[in-house]
Amino acid sequence: MSKRVISEIRLEAFRCFESAVFEPGPQLNVISGLNASGKTSLLEAIFVLGRGTSFRTSKVDAAIQFGVEQFTVFGSLSEGDVGRVGVSGSRSSGLTVRIDGRPGTRAELVRSVPVQVLEPASHELVAGPPSVRRQFLDWSVFHVEHVFLEAWQQYRRALQQRNAALKQHSMEAAWAWDSALLSTGLLVDQCRRHLVDRLTEPLRQTGISLLDAEIELKYRSGWAEGTEFGAALFTARDRDQQMSSTTVGPHRADLVVTVKERRARDTVSRGQEKLVVAALTLAQIQVVAEALGRPVILLVDEPGADLDRTHLQKLLSAVLTAPAQTFLTSLEPELLSLPESGRLFHVEQGSVRPLLY
Repeated sequence: MSKRVISEIRLEAFRCFESAVFEPGPQLNVISGLNASGKTSLLEAIFVLGRGTSFRTSKVDAAIQFGVEQFTVFGSLSEGDVGRVGVSGSRSSGLTVRIDGRPGTRAELVRSVPVQVLEPASHELVAGPPSVRRQFLDWSVFHVEHVFLEAWQQYRRALQQRNAALKQHSMEAAWAWDSALLSTGLLVDQCRRHLVDRLTEPLRQTGISLLDAEIELKYRSGWAEGTEFGAALFTARDRDQQMSSTTVGPHRADLVVTVKERRARDTVSRGQEKLVVAALTLAQIQVVAEALGRPVILLVDEPGADLDRTHLQKLLSAVLTAPAQTFLTSLEPELLSLPESGRLFHVEQGSVRPLLY
């Protein structure tokens, strides 16, 4: 597996960082510092570098320092076709992506810097709405199934047109989009199912490692089981007309997460919920890293929250064996059992400096 990782990160006007340079190691990077020192903001900047969006807010200008027009985040990659990526967030013009100095797209950014995060709000993967689980699944499908992105984009365009016609009560125009929905929707569904199948074994192993229990996923397509998509579309026409919206299809899909054959959202504690999410994320990282032939970037914000010492150590052990360049924040890094190969950094007053373990 290639060792392609982020070798340097530069921040300007991002949150508390007026100007900072950060040179992480290829494996584990522990970010220490007091509360509100900027540890999570540093993870957020790395996430923005790989997604073009934040895991903390939907508003890009929220990360811009007060009184400044824009933030910039630049990253250098140690190997691969792409050597440098950059993201700028402007109050007036929104998001701009640069790939090796040229204008780029968010899709290119996501492909160049595959990044996933474990943070307090990640519990929504178990307890939240289906849209959270679809987004989680589709990030990995994007990296593993190369036909997915175009199929999903075409499906979304057809869906938008069909819904617009439904809102205008133009039924003939709405039903004219069924053929496009059907062909692209079936391909989207197939890609997702393939990915869920690939997750099955790594998720089972990770669940046993973290929870001493098997975790399973069941994919729900967004229409009734045992029914073909085309038949489901036709049957739902009356309801779609009443709702002025398309009520069946991959845009309504969901993942059912079970632990010991019981639905996780109904049975697990908050600490167990965190471990279930960690198991899902680590299994996903394994599948994506294998498909890409290189490590994934993993961000872990305060892993000790809601976990006792035993389960925290299990989580850390699983994180350390993942095929990832990991960035982990901690108030008390001296309490963690960490390998000598890791690097320790301290965040304070808008600066990042390396420390000795």
